[in-house]
Amino acid sequence: MRSIRILIIAGIIAFGISAVRADVYTWVDENGVRHYSDAPPPEAEDARVVFPEYEYDESADEARRKKEQDQINSLIDEIEADDAREQAEEREMAKQAELNRKPTREELIAAEKERLEKKIAFLEEQPLEYFGSQRNKIVRIGYYHYQIQELMENPEKYFNQPASFEGNVKYPPPDVGGHASGAGGY
Repeated sequence: MRSIRILIIAGIIAFGISAVRADVYTWVDENGVRHYSDAPPPEAEDARVVFPEYEYDESADEARRKKEQDQINSLIDEIEADDAREQAEEREMAKQAELNRKPTREELIAAEKERLEKKIAFLEEQPLEYFGSQRNKIVRIGYYHYQIQELMENPEKYFNQPASFEGNVKYPPPDVGGHASGAGGY
């Protein structure tokens, strides 16, 4: 996109520069064809000046060049601002797309593993009274270790056929994160 804009600017510059510094004549030849040239042929009887030569004025030419350069610089600034705005919009769209995308299978597995590990850490911090007995504590924590093992070995089965757990707990623990499959009830 930017290269097209630069080509347009180059065309404007080339078009704006006048190379003619002599009289331009026109005449019609014996075949009826109109010609233009900076010098008429000697046999042309109807030759006339259509663009007279102008006297070179260095200060006027410099003023014109400065004005054209200012216009070109302004145009380049506008193009660069448009490009920066477009790039910012593209970055924002990419950011939104990333936020709205569904997590990959690997991300789901990693998130579920992290949730199970947090649950194990939470249970290991609880006093024995929380479980009612040492056996219940071992069974409950062991269940979550087993869940991690199953998640890592066979994620399809883990997510599609969740296991349930009926443990002996005196009171339900506070929720430390939802389970993606619904497994691991209290």
